[in-house]
Amino acid sequence: MSNWFKKKLQQLSDKLNADEEPALPRQSEENNVAVGAQTGRTASLDNVEELKEVTIGAINRAIKMMGYGKSTVSGFAFHSRFADNAIENVAVSALTKDADFVKQIKRTLKSRNIAYKDNLSIEVLNNSALTDKVTPIIDGVGVEVLIPGESLRKIKARVIATEGITWEPEYLLEPSGKTYFIGRCKNPKIDNGPKIHNDIAFIGREEKDEEQYQINNYISRAHAQIVFDKELGAFKIYRSKFLNNPSHKIKIYNAGRNDFLGVSLNQSAVPHVLKDGDSICFNDKVVLEFYLLEG
Repeated sequence: MSNWFKKKLQQLSDKLNADEEPALPRQSEENNVAVGAQTGRTASLDNVEELKEVTIGAINRAIKMMGYGKSTVSGFAFHSRFADNAIENVAVSALTKDADFVKQIKRTLKSRNIAYKDNLSIEVLNNSALTDKVTPIIDGVGVEVLIPGESLRKIKARVIATEGITWEPEYLLEPSGKTYFIGRCKNPKIDNGPKIHNDIAFIGREEKDEEQYQINNYISRAHAQIVFDKELGAFKIYRSKFLNNPSHKIKIYNAGRNDFLGVSLNQSAVPHVLKDGDSICFNDKVVLEFYLLEG
């Protein structure tokens, strides 16, 4: 094992133990791994072998019921809520490239009489919106079992306007390659630009000249767009390329995650990965709530 990886793994150990609750009596190595498995984090993570044990423990829990069926495992996806250069991701990514670790996974499957493909696919997904929906390994990292005919767990999402009035009471988003445009009016004409179709459309005074729709003037005819990123397994929101006025704001908050400062979208090429419970605020007046749904 390279000195660089040892250093990264030690950084991960220090990070996990920095805010650790008082350690339970260590009766045995097996008990220690069990405690880590139950809490979703390890009480101590000192070397690559211990990381392997904790990860195999999580895989055991993930495949527990498959021994009673006829499913064939085609691979595993490791979901992380962290960015690609985070300590956690460095450690897990290195582990998944370890040939001995892959052999250990296959031995685990075989011991439970679970069929598997010889060329198991193993992926590490960073900034994943599904981290909290799969079997936990350590805090912020989990594992998902894949079977033939399935890629990653498919998720849908819905958005609801809590400030401002849309044409539909809610909008469902599919995990496809479709781009969902957000703005005022269903089919507005952009100044010095094309006529577009808004998939998530706020009712404009141009369409219904009623006082109740006055609030929708705070959202542009082409304000933002949401797309599903298949590599991340998550929905992203972008500032619209047609939103040329820098005074038009987009800010995302998440009260459920104690994020009250928010993230601003100031450039059309720099997206934000949407999380369950995100509030998307347009010009501090109009608000869409974003919720994840399991497919």
